[in-house]
Amino acid sequence: GLASVRARLAAAGTPVRIAADESVRKAEDPLRVARAGAADLIVVKAAPLGGVRRALGIVREAGLPAVVSSALDTSVGLAAGVALAAALPDLPHACGLGTGALFAHDVARSPLVPSGGCLPVGPVTPDPELLAEYAAPAERRAWWLDRLRRCHALLEGRSRFS
Repeated sequence: GLASVRARLAAAGTPVRIAADESVRKAEDPLRVARAGAADLIVVKAAPLGGVRRALGIVREAGLPAVVSSALDTSVGLAAGVALAAALPDLPHACGLGTGALFAHDVARSPLVPSGGCLPVGPVTPDPELLAEYAAPAERRAWWLDRLRRCHALLEGRSRFS
């Protein structure tokens, strides 16, 4: 795992830092990688970790520097990542929140696109017309709602970091 890679790099005198991303986002225990000394920093994404407050708790308990990143999110999702980054007491590394620039269209009239390497902090309001225009087909919406119900059932009662 990452701990052995990190140990081998250190033993070889190779100054490469290990960032844990999927080991945090997809893990049942997102702190395991930190407790194992397997990473130098963690990559956190607000939505998969349960929101800004829960992600902040994970960063606090991990005790490692954090990089805030996103998947391919609309400006609504990116706003949560920006809020998370702004709430961290220390942000020594650049964030991966510029993915809004990859979209041809967004659900916000004023999309969050980096300017000079920065994104504004604040709420983003989706536009009802754009939401209707880019809405997923009914069968895809049903699939996602079912997935959310199953995820909620799995996560219910796991609010340790709230």
